[in-house]
Amino acid sequence: MKAAEAVAQVLVAEGVEQIFCFPSNPLIDAAAAAGIRPVVGREERTVVNMADAFSRVTNGRQVGVVMVQGGPGAEHAFGGVAQAFSDSVPLLLFAGGAARHQAGLRSAFDVVEAFRPITKWGARLTSAASVPVQLRRAFAKFRLGRPGPVVIEVPQDVLGEELPGAFAYERPVGVRAQADPAAVEEAARLLVAARRPVLHAGHGVLWAEATDELVALAELVGAPVCTTYNGKSAFPEDHPLALGAGGAAVSPGIHAVVPEADLVCSIGSSLLRTLGSFGLPAGVRIIQATADPDDLAMEYPIVAGLVGDAKLVLGQLVEAVTALGAAGAAWEGRAAEHVAEQRRAAEATFGPHLTADEVPIDPYRVVGELCRLLDPARTIVTHDSGYPRDHLAPIYVATTPRGYLGWGNSTPLGSSLGLALGAKLAAPDKLVVHVLGDAAFGQSGLDLETAVRNRLGVLTVLINNSEMGNYEKMQPVAQERYGIKHLTGDYTPIARALGAHAEKVDQPGELAGALERAIAETEKGRPALVEVLTRPEPLILRA
Repeated sequence: MKAAEAVAQVLVAEGVEQIFCFPSNPLIDAAAAAGIRPVVGREERTVVNMADAFSRVTNGRQVGVVMVQGGPGAEHAFGGVAQAFSDSVPLLLFAGGAARHQAGLRSAFDVVEAFRPITKWGARLTSAASVPVQLRRAFAKFRLGRPGPVVIEVPQDVLGEELPGAFAYERPVGVRAQADPAAVEEAARLLVAARRPVLHAGHGVLWAEATDELVALAELVGAPVCTTYNGKSAFPEDHPLALGAGGAAVSPGIHAVVPEADLVCSIGSSLLRTLGSFGLPAGVRIIQATADPDDLAMEYPIVAGLVGDAKLVLGQLVEAVTALGAAGAAWEGRAAEHVAEQRRAAEATFGPHLTADEVPIDPYRVVGELCRLLDPARTIVTHDSGYPRDHLAPIYVATTPRGYLGWGNSTPLGSSLGLALGAKLAAPDKLVVHVLGDAAFGQSGLDLETAVRNRLGVLTVLINNSEMGNYEKMQPVAQERYGIKHLTGDYTPIARALGAHAEKVDQPGELAGALERAIAETEKGRPALVEVLTRPEPLILRA
């Protein structure tokens, strides 16, 4: 067996059914020969985004695998891998490499060294014999500790080598850990003693599949629950204790309730300050539970630290709080009523925007129509960067885990299309919707053809306001003199030319019908785009 065949056999053993690739890598043919489907995109970043979403939707049970060529292929994949690293998403990148005798030359791009800052681990296949060993190490990294991408460099002269002896591969096991019982008891005591506690959930709750335990703790303590963008959908947002999600913008519930908290218990979050998270009130006491001890107290001083798997730690907290026998007194026993009051106040602020009839269309009207048309139980929604993210994520109500793919620790424009395609491959029975702006479409729009070619019926909602919103605040002189934020473009004909169903909407009353027709097309396996001509809308809430 040659080294390339051995790689493919490891992937088969790990349950890999498709790889995401562009444009060439000798492993693609080996994988295809082993019955693994190659899904070809139009550029490297998009296929990495596809693998990213595939890993998210399957919660890492099936890791997204990417294959790109060496040199420029690996270089172009860098941004997508950096994004996955920032959001703690496992994926496996196979990148071509120079022949072994060329190692160290200036012309030989060193994948392992270049990707070291943005991967959990990286290695080079130095011989055919190294294949099962290095891939066992790679898949072990996916099952231990904080998730993250792994890169394997494949020198072009290794794959043709014969494997010495018979092929043998054993799948590595995963390990989960509980927190120190003494730390759990202290955290439980603090939770019970707090008058206005808030639970804060990050991406780790989704990876641990710990939604049920999070709901149990919230109801036991009587504490409202908020999430980061990455953690959105970890707590059902139709629950009476749900405050919604926050990052660069926050939900009305977070805006109103979190500043009142006297204790924040964060589970599954690094608490790093990014556009995918939101700042906690100055001086608030913080309990931080995370799978990665390196996260503890990096951004905020904490009063208790718990290290362990989010599902196991939440179970420990439920047991410890129950044992104290004094739960439910938080927020004077009326946390749900307080949250409901804040929701009603939010409706007064945002309600008119969600139903606005002005022309150009208010972008919140688009969010309102999506909230009315979509069934969250059978839909996966994701956003792009900028205002589409900050209008959608705080308002859309996600009710099931991974029903919303939130991201934002790194915010590259155009990522949402690749994420939507990967989500559709992971959950073909779901309606997958992504919302992006005109600037983002310019980054990745040609991969609508990837959706057409692979019959991936995703819905693209394009918010076209002909500008890069908010950038004028950062570069006012360039805007005043040269108008650098303004864009032009007619995107509906592009989508049609690529084979997608496409409609343009410039009247609010036409929006619902256009979305309904587009959804009907996606159910036939045809991607659809609805381009909505909107006005700029800077209304967002900050933490």
